[in-house]
Amino acid sequence: MANTGELDVTTVDGRVARALLIEPGPPAETPLFLSVHGSGEQPEHPMHAHVAEGLAERGIASLRIRTRQSGDGVNTDSFYDSVRDIEAAFWAAIARGHTRIVLHGHSLGSTQAAYLAATLWRPELRGVVLTGAFSNLPWKTRHLLVGDDDTYLTLRREAREAVVAGHPDDELPTRMPWIFGRAVPVTARHFLSYRDTQVAGARTVEWLPRIPYPLALLRDEHDPVVAHWEFDELRALARDGISPSVTAAELPSEPGPDSHWFEHSRDRLVTTVADWIGALPNEGKTA
Repeated sequence: MANTGELDVTTVDGRVARALLIEPGPPAETPLFLSVHGSGEQPEHPMHAHVAEGLAERGIASLRIRTRQSGDGVNTDSFYDSVRDIEAAFWAAIARGHTRIVLHGHSLGSTQAAYLAATLWRPELRGVVLTGAFSNLPWKTRHLLVGDDDTYLTLRREAREAVVAGHPDDELPTRMPWIFGRAVPVTARHFLSYRDTQVAGARTVEWLPRIPYPLALLRDEHDPVVAHWEFDELRALARDGISPSVTAAELPSEPGPDSHWFEHSRDRLVTTVADWIGALPNEGKTA
């Protein structure tokens, strides 16, 4: 019988992050899928739950971490602080006895996962799966999401003024144009670490070629949030990087409003990920 439940993970800066755990077998004998959600999502999101349950049926454990940008934390966190949540979950999994960990990031979480994988070279980390991944979030924010340089430069100015004044957690006076045509509140901390084309660290294009693990890049063919060209750019960069192997696939599906969350391709997603994990080398080589 699978061991299921919640796990409290304490980060280096003292935050307690709640994670959802499914262990279908002894940790030392079971690969673990460490999963990171996207903007404002929760680990209970139907896509993440479906993948975790499907992998458990195939003997693969999962740990779904709730980062500080979930729920009401959306567009308020620092990119680097949310990465701390994920790294804390990684060490918690090792403390439970897991020695074969696959890191997964979806949507905004893919950028956080790419950064962590590029900067945490550990033999326990056996592979990285990125789904619905952005290529260059600051560039996309400026030119596609905001799409108006006057508004964008106003947001940048307000964010920098707030930080200089010692108030990085303040919401900016100007709302940030976002996905699906919405304009949303955003803090200075979030804008500068995710969205600023000069200083933000949330650039998957920078981190992907530096990842020394097998990579799987997966996109639903009807994803309305991540464009096909972003997938192509990441695939090319990954294959030109230091990863020992790169798998890139666009999963066929029917169109749907939730295609960014693999609405009609979740079973294919489970099968693709499970088969990919099953084909990974048994011994880690990164030190």
